[in-house]
Amino acid sequence: MACFSKFIRPEQARRGQITERDLDILEAVLRYRFSPASQLVRLVGGNEDLTHRRLRRLWESGLVNRWAFPGIRSHSEFYYYLDRPDTLELLADLHGLEIHPQMLEELRNNREKDYANAAVRGQHMQLGFLQHSLMISRMHFCVELACRNSAGNVQLAAWSQGSPLAGRKVEVPEVKASRFGNDYVWGETDHSVRLPVAPDALFSLRFPDRPPQQQLAHFLCEADRGTMNSTDMLKKLRGYYHLIKRHQGHKAAFGLHPIRAVLVETTNEARGRRLMQLVNHPLVCGPGKRAGLFWFTVSPLLTDATEESGRNRRHPRYLQNPELAFGRIWAMPDSSLHALTDTENQTEPPASSSGLSQ
Repeated sequence: MACFSKFIRPEQARRGQITERDLDILEAVLRYRFSPASQLVRLVGGNEDLTHRRLRRLWESGLVNRWAFPGIRSHSEFYYYLDRPDTLELLADLHGLEIHPQMLEELRNNREKDYANAAVRGQHMQLGFLQHSLMISRMHFCVELACRNSAGNVQLAAWSQGSPLAGRKVEVPEVKASRFGNDYVWGETDHSVRLPVAPDALFSLRFPDRPPQQQLAHFLCEADRGTMNSTDMLKKLRGYYHLIKRHQGHKAAFGLHPIRAVLVETTNEARGRRLMQLVNHPLVCGPGKRAGLFWFTVSPLLTDATEESGRNRRHPRYLQNPELAFGRIWAMPDSSLHALTDTENQTEPPASSSGLSQ
């Protein structure tokens, strides 16, 4: 019998029947692209230990792949993804999945990138991409589970991410800065430049109890790991503002109208405050204007550890309470707090517990 290792597949996988739980796991991994085991056991439901065993069996058989971030004394939990077309064919045969070329392209890219070995080798660029992807996966999980737990009061009407959102650009006036003493004055020229507008994700929430024309709320998402410099972030925010507010081009670009907010999750309070200041830059919304398009939150509000009820185990708080993402954790540059479930004009004044207080 082949020697088994957590990081090396056995030469011959143990044979066994594909169960409904297996298919549910595979569909969840496909939907999320990259997902930690801790999310998958909650998405699939049922017995947690059984789901972990099925995940291991699926990995042994090659239907999923996985990696773990290396640590000094131990590694992280396992993160799962798909990289073989056989998995899609299985889902098509047994669950009626309609295979799209985009799915095959994503799996081919995952196979070429070889994320499982990249994590072991500590390849910086690929690890950064994975960390960024897991931020998006976490927000997806929060939104989906919060809707599932809302007793039908909120529904996830649509979620999209990745390549379908790439390739959009918006024309903005070229600018130049003139220096007067120690100050700079920004002015728009008659020339234009094209800026990319490529959100990390977009989703729509449906509120069945609201009037028909007010039931849908559309959001764009940005996962900011704090690695992009201020100049590039300024261009990113400017692109969003011009596409949505100046040109009203979001409906043609993404098929959504109106955009409730661009949600920006960033690493910490200091980074969040700097991004808020960029929103009020003359090249974006300008100073003194109520910049209601951009809502900010910080990752620790979701990821700080909390003890699981009834067990001596600690997990990121979003796993125990995904509804946090629907709470008043989203701050505008004026520090007013908002929730994803707010109606258009609903707001609360700044609060010191916001995580982005001034």
